[in-house]
Amino acid sequence: MSENSIYRDYDVPQDLAFKTADIVRMGGLDCSSQISPKYLKDIFTAPNKIVKAAVTLSFSVASKEILLRGSVSGEREVQCARCLKTAKQPFAEEFLETYSNKLEIIDIMYLVRQTLALTEEIRFLCSPDCKGLCPKCGQDLNVALCDCKPDNLSPFAELKGKFK
Repeated sequence: MSENSIYRDYDVPQDLAFKTADIVRMGGLDCSSQISPKYLKDIFTAPNKIVKAAVTLSFSVASKEILLRGSVSGEREVQCARCLKTAKQPFAEEFLETYSNKLEIIDIMYLVRQTLALTEEIRFLCSPDCKGLCPKCGQDLNVALCDCKPDNLSPFAELKGKFK
């Protein structure tokens, strides 16, 4: 039994590809395991990435199907959309899937990757009140203010006076 897995005497495969016959023979399976970030490295757009992840799985066997209840949790490194600083952000997602017990292999990694891909935020902010960077000099406005004069905030300011 590996040190990152728990279940009587069943070793959880690192790639999370389970043999259906094993699950059926045992009458189900409850296990958990750490996932190597190498299996999850290209899920998010750069520079965002998964730093650590773990799964908890519960397989239930029925007459023709296997029900999987699972969760994936861990931590990801994400970049703020305003100030460009990276921050660590925890995540936890649950999933539910049914598989035919006639399959030879049940690939959970695909399901985990799909679940995580759907959790990527369109725009991450390190804090709701992040001031971002000065568009002229690049100063981090969360750290200190700069002496730059702000441009007109209205995109229509250039049109003022052109039409009478």
